[in-house]
Amino acid sequence: MCNPRRIQVRATRRLAESWDHEVRRAVELTGEAVGEARVGERLAASVGAPTLAALARVLARTPGWEEDDDGVFRHPLDGGTISYDPATRELEITARVSERVRATGTATATVRAELDDVLDVTGTGTYYDDGWGGITRRDATAQAGRAAEEELDRQAEQVREQRRRRAEEQAGAGVAEEARRRARDSLDAVRGARGRRLDEQAARVLAVIGAEGRALFHRALAEAYRDAILAYARTRRATGITCSESDGGVLDIEFELEV
Repeated sequence: MCNPRRIQVRATRRLAESWDHEVRRAVELTGEAVGEARVGERLAASVGAPTLAALARVLARTPGWEEDDDGVFRHPLDGGTISYDPATRELEITARVSERVRATGTATATVRAELDDVLDVTGTGTYYDDGWGGITRRDATAQAGRAAEEELDRQAEQVREQRRRRAEEQAGAGVAEEARRRARDSLDAVRGARGRRLDEQAARVLAVIGAEGRALFHRALAEAYRDAILAYARTRRATGITCSESDGGVLDIEFELEV
């Protein structure tokens, strides 16, 4: 076999194109829809000041009650909380239910993409002096021409893809932000609609946990009554002070005062 001979064909192509490119973004957001129901009671009109002062001390030492930074005592319930604010002397029971929700926002923009480039490539063909394989110089020249055209096509598509990506980058951030804004608006609407239904559910939960919450609070209030009465007796130098509690939770306090 003789040495191979190579033929190179140089080809150029001007790309002068323009087209509209659509940039599209979709954003999905998740959030929490919340429903609440609450019932409150002012104790100042029905409970004396000494008992209310003792109540704060009782709650401070009772397991399960926690005082927050605002001085409000809270106790968790199964589905809500009970709270007592010594400053306003208000008792409140709150039921809370929540649910994860999601919403999607989409946005599109059309940008103008333009190309004005000149591509320059070289294609190579091979033949042999002895005509091996039946490949002639003319065949090799045609092969080199086809190779050059294929390379031009490949580079042209590569340039187009680069221009498409550039258009995406230029408009993508703004389109994504618009999609996110629409997703937030949609999520707010979903949260609002779902929250109204959850409010009804929370009202049913409140009816269940209300009895539990009041029982917890009344136990603490009973201790506050006891402490307030005993403190009164001691400050009046009462004698024969006794305090007992029956199985039904009734306090029996006795003492004698000289009047």
